[in-house]
Amino acid sequence: MQRVKLIEETIRKGLAFLSRQGALMVDTGHHTGRSTKERFIVQRPEVASMIDWGPVNLPLDVATGDKIASKLEQKILYDEHYTYQGRVGGYPIEVNSTSPWHILFCANMFRKIPIESVTKVMKDDRTIQVFHDPTIKVSGLGVKFDYETAIILDPVKLKVSIVNTAYAGEIKKSAFTLCNFFLPERGIMPMHASANCLEDGSETCVLFGLSGTGKTTLSASPDRFLIGDDEHVWSDGGVSNLEGGCYAKLIDLTEEREPEIFRAVNRFGSIQENVAIDILTREIDYTNAGKTENTRGSYPLSALDKVFDQGRDASHPKTIVFLTADAFGALPAVAKLDSYQTQYHFISGYTAKVAGTEIGIKEPKATFSACFGAPFMPRPVSVYAELLAKLVNKHNCSVWLLNTGWTEGGYDKGERFPLSVSRQLLSMIQSGALARQPLQKHPVFGFDVVTSCPGVDSRFLVTPQGDSVQHLAGRFKENMARFKGSIDPKVIELGGPH
Repeated sequence: MQRVKLIEETIRKGLAFLSRQGALMVDTGHHTGRSTKERFIVQRPEVASMIDWGPVNLPLDVATGDKIASKLEQKILYDEHYTYQGRVGGYPIEVNSTSPWHILFCANMFRKIPIESVTKVMKDDRTIQVFHDPTIKVSGLGVKFDYETAIILDPVKLKVSIVNTAYAGEIKKSAFTLCNFFLPERGIMPMHASANCLEDGSETCVLFGLSGTGKTTLSASPDRFLIGDDEHVWSDGGVSNLEGGCYAKLIDLTEEREPEIFRAVNRFGSIQENVAIDILTREIDYTNAGKTENTRGSYPLSALDKVFDQGRDASHPKTIVFLTADAFGALPAVAKLDSYQTQYHFISGYTAKVAGTEIGIKEPKATFSACFGAPFMPRPVSVYAELLAKLVNKHNCSVWLLNTGWTEGGYDKGERFPLSVSRQLLSMIQSGALARQPLQKHPVFGFDVVTSCPGVDSRFLVTPQGDSVQHLAGRFKENMARFKGSIDPKVIELGGPH
């Protein structure tokens, strides 16, 4: 169905209205982010030994999984529904939803054309099928279940069932998770990361990072071409975008700081989720987090000016950057990582959450998400870490840790690194110039810290010391202890803090 028709249907059903600039303004109700306790993977014998079961990948018995999927599919196909067909990673994808704006979301977010370098290696032409009803509860399907909301992934049948949540990110993240399960079998590295390059596809830079670290913001650089802002694959052909759009976090968005994102999200066909808006004037307030801190905007890559050709691969990465927003003032602004440190920090996936980002958080909280995206990487972490290390060594990539959080003193007493500082450091990383600046080994973490950089005030390059550093180092060690016996012991011994 055409985008205009989907927008008209959404407004006709009273599910949204247009902003002054033409963006579709939607409210996702109770669910303003991904569900965790209600997300399951069907535990079929064919894949049971391949999945890292636990609080992230919750197992669901086959009978219950099949019953919910069957009831949901029958209900959606019988009712009025909307369908999208496109591509994601190496697979065709079909999404059926009772909500027209979620199909518009899919049209924004998924690819129109395949990634040839991936499909020819995958040799799997099956279609990922997603069935989505944001309003019905599980009990409404006539199924007895512990939860009224459910996100159920079935890697064997390549099906996703999404019940009772309107948060659109569940659709794309579920599809990506299925792709990320199969890709490593073919030596293809799935990456929860943004990426950009030069116009000809050279000097590719991949930026890993959790929400709030600047992954989308820093990848939308005026002097480079965006490959994508969230999900990528690294194959023998190079780096490709797994998706076809952007899902940007909009809290505190301004045209001055992020002009490309601002323009893209304020256009006809874009979608803004849970963003505060004056109903009478239709003016948007991006500073208002009354509904949620996790306000989101969806738009196709075509809404941006400088986008790399999605029909071909960019080069193999020249640089890889791990983004972290350290709120304790314990990490330096930027550091260069060796091979063991690369695996250690990739497995750690560290950032910090601060007051206001989640209900109940009053003080900064260290957060670790393996591979910088544990919910989307269903195999054991060693599978992804070893594949990344292999590719980094093969293609001689330089790997860096870039802190977009707070200077010494932390959230209470320090200052947050200005975006201009982060952009300058990243630019120097991408050009190779930062590796030629003075480096000093960190006394606790062991990585090489940059001590001076043209265009960056020296106060931002001070290496923090004291209790905050030791405290954070302890948190890293506690987290990494979970992986003893499942990863190379040298990664723990040589890659992390002493």
